[in-house]
Amino acid sequence: MHEINLFCFGFGQVAKQFINNLIKKKVKINLITTSRKKTSDYVYSNLKYTNFNFNEKSFDQNLAKEIKKFSHILISTPPINSKDLFLELLKSNYNLLNQSKWITYLSSTSVYGDHKGAWVDENSKLFPSSEKGKTRLEIENRWKILSKKYPIQIFRLAGIYSNEQNLITRIKKNNLRIIKKKNHKFSRIHLEDISGFLINSLENFKSGEIYNIADDKPISNEEVLKEILDKYALKSPLVINYDDLEDSKLKEFYLVSKQVKNNKAKEFFNYKLIYPSIREGLNLL
Repeated sequence: MHEINLFCFGFGQVAKQFINNLIKKKVKINLITTSRKKTSDYVYSNLKYTNFNFNEKSFDQNLAKEIKKFSHILISTPPINSKDLFLELLKSNYNLLNQSKWITYLSSTSVYGDHKGAWVDENSKLFPSSEKGKTRLEIENRWKILSKKYPIQIFRLAGIYSNEQNLITRIKKNNLRIIKKKNHKFSRIHLEDISGFLINSLENFKSGEIYNIADDKPISNEEVLKEILDKYALKSPLVINYDDLEDSKLKEFYLVSKQVKNNKAKEFFNYKLIYPSIREGLNLL
């Protein structure tokens, strides 16, 4: 692929990394985005693009006519007040997608709910317990219905980390608590690998499919803490036993336990992870 007309609904870390890696591959990008910033022309990584103001209360009315010109659409904005803002926009404007060749909605593995630490894949039962998970599942179902008419795939992302946002940077900023809970592991995915899956999907796409985007080896924060402290000479953050937690939201978060399988995505997109586990991602090996 030498040129792409890309519309990013939301312009956060995933969309920006995607753009960066497309630029590295010498792909010519015609780009428009949405964010809370005012409608104007901007520059990112030497790429000129137009951003349209969009929030839960209002949006630039010129956006609709521009979307029609773009063949590739990435939806990375999370639900706001239990609503997917792009789906709200589409309610009276489904013809906006008529020229689309590739639409990717970024969901979350929170849709699985609690599986008592067992492995889950795309065929596992979905019973989210959190309000965020329930909202994600409801929105996913609406995107699946749309995929019968438009080219749409859904990526369920595990916990995202990057070179700039990770356990090490949080320990350094003194804003991390380690929760000690037996056999509780986290599925994660490095920002670079999300971008890798997205890029491979540009040329290998099947509408209506859902893919788990996660690394190979779920690991607890506690499991790698000593390695991090030893390698980077850092002071240990506060370690709290799960049973002693008073924060109800944090306790609810740790109540849900699962390990996310990524076989389907790796095989279909023929993708080899750059960071198979957080140990590689944090340069602990």
